[in-house]
Amino acid sequence: MKIFYQILAGLILITIPLIVHAETINVEVENIMVSRGGNVMVLLFTGEGFPIKHDKALTVKTKPASAERLKFLFKKTPSKHVAFKVLHDEDANKKVSKNWTGIWPKEGLGFSNGRQMSAIGPPNFEEAKLVVADITDSVTLIVTYP
Repeated sequence: MKIFYQILAGLILITIPLIVHAETINVEVENIMVSRGGNVMVLLFTGEGFPIKHDKALTVKTKPASAERLKFLFKKTPSKHVAFKVLHDEDANKKVSKNWTGIWPKEGLGFSNGRQMSAIGPPNFEEAKLVVADITDSVTLIVTYP
């Protein structure tokens, strides 16, 4: 009987990470320029406000810019589609600081689905969205600097 309980406990311990993984989205941020200091913010959007209105993000996670690659963990949402934005918030003001033009960002940015800033601005939600049900591994966001 003791062996039965040990096997049962082992099976439970094996399945817990699988259940947790199914309910979360792992986000890996790459190409962080640590020398710039500040924080790295990853924002999860379900559509509204993407990518400019940070207050409309469903979840915001922040870590110090202490490594070239950082990992973030988000809970899966009931939404069918999500999009991510990463901001290397060098001055820790929780918004994208602009360069001398007042239009173009001076901090590093990245978006889901491999999208980047273009000459006309950031990608829209349709360009950056991911299908939640299709996310089985991790989402990689690459920070691009001006």
